[in-house]
Amino acid sequence: MHRDPFRYAFDRPGASRDVGFDDEGVLFMPIFDEFNVDLVLSAHLHTYRNRGHVRNFDRDPSGPLYILTGIAGDARRPKWKQHPLDVYVAPQPETNNYMSMTVTPNKLIVKSFLPDGTQLDESVIEK
Repeated sequence: MHRDPFRYAFDRPGASRDVGFDDEGVLFMPIFDEFNVDLVLSAHLHTYRNRGHVRNFDRDPSGPLYILTGIAGDARRPKWKQHPLDVYVAPQPETNNYMSMTVTPNKLIVKSFLPDGTQLDESVIEK
């Protein structure tokens, strides 16, 4: 999905926002839970975050794995504060990244890399 289900806090002159879940998260995350979705990839915030497995808006290994896919191109956003459910946050200041996904009959491996090939993060879902 493009819009991220998690809401990140920020403080800027004249504007601020608390951490939580966006309207998209409140709407879609219970559906993902109900239908046992394995992986939710989102974008929009131009940052890489691995939230781990979340069910019912809290850490739960039985829930979907949520990954915010990161930066591509020249769009940069303000530095978001860390969300309490973040498991991994790309080093700051962030640069572009890319991801790969390997699928086998029993396993899904998702990796994130810097443009030079340095691996940032890896998650494995086994079935």
